[in-house]
Amino acid sequence: MSNKSLLDVAYEIISQEENSISFNSLWVKVCEVEGIDENDKIGKIGKFYTSLVTDGRFVNLGDNTWDLRSKYTFDKVHIDMSDCYSDEEEEEDKDPEELLSDGDEDEIFKDDDENDDESEYEPDTDSDSEEDL
Repeated sequence: MSNKSLLDVAYEIISQEENSISFNSLWVKVCEVEGIDENDKIGKIGKFYTSLVTDGRFVNLGDNTWDLRSKYTFDKVHIDMSDCYSDEEEEEDKDPEELLSDGDEDEIFKDDDENDDESEYEPDTDSDSEEDL
């Protein structure tokens, strides 16, 4: 086991590869270098994956295949966020409170207002129950 972090070991492994590498292959190689046993692999894989995703040195090329960001130009690894978001909000994406503010609340709560008189709570007025405590 070395003093390097798992990400630093992954960086060295990927930098020695000519092509991109699958996450599973990378994880197996990192575990071999670090001497991580089978019992610890399961507990560490999630944190390693999260760290790999958030570390700017690595890039996911799709299909869980990874490489070093430095090997690619910006346009090859850049995600166009306009594909993910739009300026127009879909009706189904609206917040439920926004839907209520569109004037529908009178109709929604109409039945509740009609039944208010019938559903009032009346406390038990039996005076013997307080003395029993």
